Amino acid sequence: MRKIAFYAFVFLASLLTAGALGQQTTDKAKVAPNSASQPVLKVKTRLVIVDVVARNSKGEPITDLKPEDFTITEDGKPQHISTFSFQHPDSTSRPLRAPVLPPNTFNNLPHYQPNGALNVLLLDALNTTTLNQVYARESMIKLLEKLPQGQPMAVYLLGNRLRLVQDFTSDPELLKKAAFSIKARPSQLLNNPSGTSPATTPLGTAAVDLLASVPGLANELSEFAAEESRGKTDFRVSYTLAALNSLAHTLAGYPGRKNLIWISETFPFDIVVNNISARSDLLQRHYGNDVAMTGSLLSDAQVAVYPIDARAMSNNTLYSVGSTPNPMAGENGVGATLRGGMGASMDGDSDDRLAAHTTMNDLADKTGGRAFYNRNDLDRSILESMNDGSIYYTLGYYPDNTQWNNQFRNIRVKVNHPGVKLHYRAGYFAVDREAAAQANPARQEQELDQAMRLEWPISTGLPFQAHVAPPSGPANTHVVIQYAIDPKALNFQTDNQGLQRVDLLCAVRAYSVKNLDRPVKSEGYKLAGSLKPEAFTKVMSGFFPCQEQVDLPPGKYVLRLGVRDNSTGLIGTANASVDVAQFVTSVKNAPNEKKP
Repeated sequence: MRKIAFYAFVFLASLLTAGALGQQTTDKAKVAPNSASQPVLKVKTRLVIVDVVARNSKGEPITDLKPEDFTITEDGKPQHISTFSFQHPDSTSRPLRAPVLPPNTFNNLPHYQPNGALNVLLLDALNTTTLNQVYARESMIKLLEKLPQGQPMAVYLLGNRLRLVQDFTSDPELLKKAAFSIKARPSQLLNNPSGTSPATTPLGTAAVDLLASVPGLANELSEFAAEESRGKTDFRVSYTLAALNSLAHTLAGYPGRKNLIWISETFPFDIVVNNISARSDLLQRHYGNDVAMTGSLLSDAQVAVYPIDARAMSNNTLYSVGSTPNPMAGENGVGATLRGGMGASMDGDSDDRLAAHTTMNDLADKTGGRAFYNRNDLDRSILESMNDGSIYYTLGYYPDNTQWNNQFRNIRVKVNHPGVKLHYRAGYFAVDREAAAQANPARQEQELDQAMRLEWPISTGLPFQAHVAPPSGPANTHVVIQYAIDPKALNFQTDNQGLQRVDLLCAVRAYSVKNLDRPVKSEGYKLAGSLKPEAFTKVMSGFFPCQEQVDLPPGKYVLRLGVRDNSTGLIGTANASVDVAQFVTSVKNAPNEKKP
């Protein structure tokens, strides 16, 4: 993306958030040059939010706890509870109506804001066999017959992309329609996408003799199969974590707790390969740190993960529906040669489940949710997830330790009532967001690139509104986007002159409606500078403006608009549309030219 840094000015609009961007008035405000010689005063204060679910020995919610009943520690040191609230479903709450916006005006503001927790159902086709995808869909339909009142739900589907099937609603008919629209599709990244045991083909005598006569050939074939499987798993894990990170960005702008109910066979926490060759250590994988970082990102967005194993209680794949009629087939063939026969297959299934359940437990533990597996009541597991995350206490504290050193900090919560069982997020990474953004700009650009793709849901972490003005005539070919960013979501830093420094980027990516898979143009505008007190006061009472433009030929376009706080990496995106007209210039006859 093109980046333009400027220091001399910034336009401050007097428009209030309810006004029309197309009719705004502007005046110029002075901006001090952004000089590296001017030190910035960084105040590292960050409110840590901890949602706590409290239950008695019978599993019933406890609703009468007070702030003084709780103690919270970080790495063993007591913390002062600064904020406290009790949250429970409110059947009288109603979704906020989407604001009536002026023509060509768009925003990424959440339109659903009930009193209570929000539920997000993520059906994972990327990591789930087709048989269990059908089971998950049927369970969702069964659940809708007993959906509790006042608990809105959104439905997402993860396949070759992350797709919003149904936005937040409490209407069972809309959710049922969404469920029926979901079709099972085999994942190309699973070794066994159908969910049945892999077919085994006996080798002929010549092949058996060849394996016996060539030293190490069988081992080479096994190593090749392991490398192929590892490659698929690497991509599957990275794509799944990217999808979960995207959901964290999407849900960040919604206040309160969000319960992410993830129906999946998940992915392994580790890949351990033994007895293949001396190079087997190169095939080992450990995804624990990546899972932990995703868990921290989700919990920072107040998202609790409730993983549910789509396999429920099931036999070894050798005995699944559609498996080979004789599990011992191929005793002298590929099955025996490459996998070690029936026993190896059963051991492999057991290891896969243990690895997947470890991932489920870790994400649930990191975010304050619960994992459900080895159960045959998938619909009840979904309902229990919703009920568990609907009644909770929210505690907030400012850590006494202000050294943001990227280390994981353990959180412990206790109550002074006996017999109370609590679950909550296990902790968080004390990430210095500004330092991380400066240390790894490539990753920051990668995150923005993903957010600017149409196949990913919009991000609500940095709220804004934008007016898109198409070209007004043949002499003007620019599509102009005027952004109005919520200043309270930006990271302002005070320099030694008392000025408020900000560093952000406004971006636009245009897609032709004829091909939404590939952008036709991308532009970015970097805005960095320091505001004087009067300008800062005016910004905080309205919005922070930014302007970008893109030249587009005649046609209809979908635009992905984006803003990013460069100091923290916080991103907001929205979808817009524009129709660039074809202007026709009339040609007058020359004075001496005869008319036909």
